[in-house]
Amino acid sequence: MSINTEYYKILNLSENASIAEIEESYEKLSDQVHAGKGSREIKNIRLEQLRKAYSSLIEFKMEAEDEKLGLTSSFRWYVARSYIANEDKLIESLWDKIRQHKMVDSVKEIVSFKETVIDEGEEIFPDSAELPKLAFKNSKTTIWVKLKNGNFRKIRLRVKRPFKCFIFFNMLNDLDVFVKINSWALGLSFLEFPNLKVISEEEIKEMKGKVSDEIPDLNEYIGEKGYEIVSGSVSKHVNESASVYMRDEEDDEEGVHLIEKEEKFAGEVKEEEYSYGPTDRTRENIVIEKLKANDFVYVSEMGTKGVVLSVDVKQRIVTVNINLFGRNQTIKCKPEQLKEF
Repeated sequence: MSINTEYYKILNLSENASIAEIEESYEKLSDQVHAGKGSREIKNIRLEQLRKAYSSLIEFKMEAEDEKLGLTSSFRWYVARSYIANEDKLIESLWDKIRQHKMVDSVKEIVSFKETVIDEGEEIFPDSAELPKLAFKNSKTTIWVKLKNGNFRKIRLRVKRPFKCFIFFNMLNDLDVFVKINSWALGLSFLEFPNLKVISEEEIKEMKGKVSDEIPDLNEYIGEKGYEIVSGSVSKHVNESASVYMRDEEDDEEGVHLIEKEEKFAGEVKEEEYSYGPTDRTRENIVIEKLKANDFVYVSEMGTKGVVLSVDVKQRIVTVNINLFGRNQTIKCKPEQLKEF
């Protein structure tokens, strides 16, 4: 396979540049374009040149490495953005379509990275309306516990997706295959189609290494924390709860009887502020008519900031550049998916 040497010049690289150097140069030059002066049209032309040069050189380098190793496989890893909340269901639908269209030889693997983690709910006081009305009901994935201070908490297992809204395909580098999958309109789009970016095998292994296949043991965790599992009648356990903080008249006169309690919950308050701090719930909705190129926006579904590349008010589409997996990626969003940054 030959390569257009102009691509190296576009990225300010020598012809012996490594994949890492290509990626670094692409990111650096893209950032310079976004931060620099110039019209939107000129910037978009320059960014398209950079994307084309980047994808072509990466593909060329990876094929060259495969040849050195004696590999002839045309399969590569690609990333697609998912617009469906249930990514597992989306993957099932994709495999149904792949089998229906007899494309099983073109797609080797589809993955959505996830892991099961333990989630501790808010601490609940005995007189709180957030407690169950009649009984504490436990299951394999949810257990109610009583804390040493007499308050309650729900401990549960939940699925965490470190790369939410993205699924990864190990498939043939064949434009017809991508076009066919896009035509099914199942709720996904390949990033930067048709100039698709390749995700290396090393990057996939690194992402897999960040998640665990093991399911935590709730009972073991609760035992380590020193919590008491509660079940059955709520009134029974609430009546048994004794106040941890006793009123001391002498301390009350000095106005210091609440210090112990305030210190007890200081850490919890910080955790709550962290959990509900800079999220899309506290951000203003964007007005598409006021958006312009190079504005910063917050992509709600992905929890990250982006830079506006272009705005199509008529079609209500905003093209945004984000940094994903250490690389610049371009996505198209509806105004409802964006917030002010």
